[in-house]
Amino acid sequence: MNIPLDKFVIVGDGQVQERKGVDDFVKLAEANPNIQFIWAGGFSFGKMTDGYAHFKKIIDNPPKNLKFTGIVPREELVSYLNIADLFLLPSFDELFPMSVLEAFSCNTPVLLRDLDLYQAIIDGYYMKGRNFEELNAQIKSVVSNPEKMKKYQKLSAEASQEYSEDHLAKIWYDFYMEQYEIGRKLGQIK
Repeated sequence: MNIPLDKFVIVGDGQVQERKGVDDFVKLAEANPNIQFIWAGGFSFGKMTDGYAHFKKIIDNPPKNLKFTGIVPREELVSYLNIADLFLLPSFDELFPMSVLEAFSCNTPVLLRDLDLYQAIIDGYYMKGRNFEELNAQIKSVVSNPEKMKKYQKLSAEASQEYSEDHLAKIWYDFYMEQYEIGRKLGQIK
């Protein structure tokens, strides 16, 4: 992996495109030269990727403290998440990003752009920022505050349990059993 062990490490992942907030990720790396930034992901759609020429220039000449890995196998992504001090996803638009759950499962503190989607689903488990300035302030805060790091490691572990396969299966099972009982009481199920 060739990652310096003496540096704070921030990992982000996903396709390299504007929607993922890669420009802000690069700006954050430039603003924090003492931190190692890693973006695990590449151009899933090759030259058809929105903004390909712009991002190709960045990947070919990144800041010294920023490594673009290209597309990596899932096992390798988990290795990056395990060495990360912080997972950062500055996306402007997401569905439900599995990468956040993967970071939680590694007990890696998470920093996300403040999107309504996250507030509805995982609020309370992550740090947030609405823009470059707020994301940068959160990074500086967590780097200088070991207690904040510990707090968000603990919250990531809690989120990992909350969103584990077993727990989600139980939620769905309980929901369907409740619906069954309602249907039975209403005479819709015999």
